[in-house]
Amino acid sequence: MKTAIYIFDTKVLEDKTIFSAELAKMTDYRKQRVDSYRDENDRRLCLGTGIVLSYALKKAGENEAELEYTKKESGMPYFKNRPDLHFSLSHSGERAMCAVSDSPIGCDVELLGNGEASYSDTVHWTQIESYAKATDTPLAYLMGNKTAMDSTYQFCGFERNDGYIYTVCSKETITDSALEIVEL
Repeated sequence: MKTAIYIFDTKVLEDKTIFSAELAKMTDYRKQRVDSYRDENDRRLCLGTGIVLSYALKKAGENEAELEYTKKESGMPYFKNRPDLHFSLSHSGERAMCAVSDSPIGCDVELLGNGEASYSDTVHWTQIESYAKATDTPLAYLMGNKTAMDSTYQFCGFERNDGYIYTVCSKETITDSALEIVEL
């Protein structure tokens, strides 16, 4: 499987009719996740990650209904019956992101201008977060310098002039051609 990255603007989900129609298409697992949030923006972001994951799985030739979601001890989700199918999800502001691969992968999206963080701080944070997801390393270990980053992992950053930083971490080389914008 070729690594693929998908980005979705969740603003369209502010329309309650579209939100309801998209939620109805989701697996029971995703519906429960969405319903666990009270805040409307959090519900849209959770649904948005479900939309990009479902889209990514279809593009990869997978039937999401046949995949069994479970979690590692760390809380990281994976497919019990397809441990070779790796995915990572992230969301921030109005963006949802998904990366899929046949090797460990992590992704992170962050809205620029969040608080006092500079551009370089935000880029660095997305690298830490995506690395933590790709390697299933607790963030506390990376933040406390208890664990160094494995230099065999690479980072690929994407900027779309939309106020967000997108970063993917993998042992594979990733290029801009792996990125697709998902629209309803």
